[in-house]
Amino acid sequence: ARVGQGSRSGRRGRGVVSNRGNMSLDGLPRHTRTVGQSELVERLVHVAYTDLQRLCTNLPGQPELDRKRELMRYLHNLRQRLTRLHVLVEWAPKNRAAQIAVKCGDMMGQLRQHDAAFADAADRLYGLRQQMDWAAGPLYDTPGALDVLCNGKYSNLPRAIADVAPKPVPSETDPELIRVRDERCRRFDVEIRGLLVDERERGTMPKAVRVFSVRNGECVVGVPGEYRATLTLGGPPPLPPPPEKEEKEEGGGDKEE
Repeated sequence: ARVGQGSRSGRRGRGVVSNRGNMSLDGLPRHTRTVGQSELVERLVHVAYTDLQRLCTNLPGQPELDRKRELMRYLHNLRQRLTRLHVLVEWAPKNRAAQIAVKCGDMMGQLRQHDAAFADAADRLYGLRQQMDWAAGPLYDTPGALDVLCNGKYSNLPRAIADVAPKPVPSETDPELIRVRDERCRRFDVEIRGLLVDERERGTMPKAVRVFSVRNGECVVGVPGEYRATLTLGGPPPLPPPPEKEEKEEGGGDKEE
C-alpha cells in the first residue's frame, strides 16, 4: 500500500513538474510546421470536389455496373477521409502527446537558431582578432624608405619637423625683433606727426594744447599746468612719468591721464 501511495505521489509530482515546464515554454516562437483545422477541411473539400468533377466527366457512356462501382469507391474514400478528419479534430486538442510534440519541435527550432547565432558570433570574433593582429603590426613608412633608397636623403624630414616642432619665441635681444619693432615705431611716429599736422591745418586742435614729444610710436600732448595725455595708434599704452624739470618750471599741478 505504501509503495502504491508513493508511486501515485511520484506520478503527481512528475505531472506538476511537467505542467510547470509547459507553462514556461508557452512563450517560445513557433518553429514546428503545423496545419490548422480549417486548412484540413478546405483541403478535404477541394479533393472531394475535384474527384466528383472527374467522375461526372468520365462516367457518362460507361456501363451502369461500372458507374455504380466507381461511385461506391468515391463515396467509400470520401467517408474514410471524413472519419479520419473527425478523429483528428477530436483527438488533437485533447491529446497531451501532440502538444508535447509541438513544444519539442519549437524547442529544437529555437535551439537551432541559438546554435546559428553562436556560430556567427564565433566567426565574427575570429575575424575581429585577425583585424586586431593587423592593427597591432608596425606601419612602415614606404614612401620615406623609397625616397632614401632612390635619392639618398629624406626630403620630407625638414618639413615634418617644421610642422611638429613648436615655433621658438623670440627674445627681447633678438636683432630681428629689435629691427621690426624700430621699424614699426618709426612708421607710427610718421603717421602720428602726419595726423597732428592735419589737425593743425584744419584748425580742429585747441590752441592751448601742446605736443610735448613724439617718439617710440607715442605722442605726449596736453595743456601746461592742466594735464598730459599719451596717444598712440592701436590702443592706449601705460603713461610714462612726466619730466620733473618741466613741472617745476611751469609751476607744477600737471595731471596725468
